[in-house]
Amino acid sequence: MENKIEQHDGIMHWRCPQLGGEVPFRHCRSCNNSLPCPQIINCWGGKVDLAVFLRENYSVEELETVFGKPKLSRIETILNAVEKNRGE
Repeated sequence: MENKIEQHDGIMHWRCPQLGGEVPFRHCRSCNNSLPCPQIINCWGGKVDLAVFLRENYSVEELETVFGKPKLSRIETILNAVEKNRGE
């Protein structure tokens, strides 16, 4: 029986922006020191339910390593700046 992480491995993508040729999903989910390529969402978003796949197969810490911590919204950035300036 196939592992959940391997369930899409046989699907091919027509063109990898980094390599320039056709690549299997297996490459994209593991090419970054066994973590997904940072472009996996752009390349595979229409072919694979990536929200489910990533949540089921990688920890929050691993995903933050790949994609970075979520950025603050514009209002959060403004409120943080106001709070910071209030103390000065």
